[in-house]
Amino acid sequence: MKKTVLGILILMSLCSNAQEYKKEDKALTGIFEAQGKTKAQIYSAINKWISINYNSGKSVTQLSDGEAGNIILKGINEVSYPNISKIMYPNMKSIQDISIMKLNHLIEINIKDNKFRIIYKIVDFYIDTATAGYMAPEIIKMTNDCINLNGISDEALFKSTEYMDMNLKKGMMGKEKRDKVKEATKPMYDELNTNLVVNMKTTMLSIQSAVTSTTNEGW
Repeated sequence: MKKTVLGILILMSLCSNAQEYKKEDKALTGIFEAQGKTKAQIYSAINKWISINYNSGKSVTQLSDGEAGNIILKGINEVSYPNISKIMYPNMKSIQDISIMKLNHLIEINIKDNKFRIIYKIVDFYIDTATAGYMAPEIIKMTNDCINLNGISDEALFKSTEYMDMNLKKGMMGKEKRDKVKEATKPMYDELNTNLVVNMKTTMLSIQSAVTSTTNEGW
């Protein structure tokens, strides 16, 4: 939660510097000015940012072409959202109020003199060894369908809530609790998608800050 709040504050303070944002269902594009910076300088600054921020083996540079001014990264997002299990078991202290979802992403950066573009794409739901055992293919597909930067569609919401209701009913959960879960599903995904956009923009603005900040090369 603290990271989300911090991301919002950074976003509010810096978003005016972004020349343009384009939002698609699974991608966000930002175009940033870097007046007085050559393509080589921008490329160097971004690579330094990558070295600092993508130091995990799970985050890999797929392409780095300084001459063409293109960089492609793959990595993993961690996005917070309300834990719907808390509705079913409100008195269980072991159940956290907030859950974390992991998502695979690709970041494409295109560089020119004085400007650069970031295309940040969500690829799919990240499945680690801890979750692979109980993540059925239909759950994975429904989760991916509900991740939408423009808001969850009615069709995706209906499929998700009906599937969840069916399984809770099989587990002998009463209708009153099941209805509460249904009511909470859309707000849960709305918050997840909102937090995801904040996460993506915060990353873009961090890159912008690395490019435009003044450094003393001679230190």
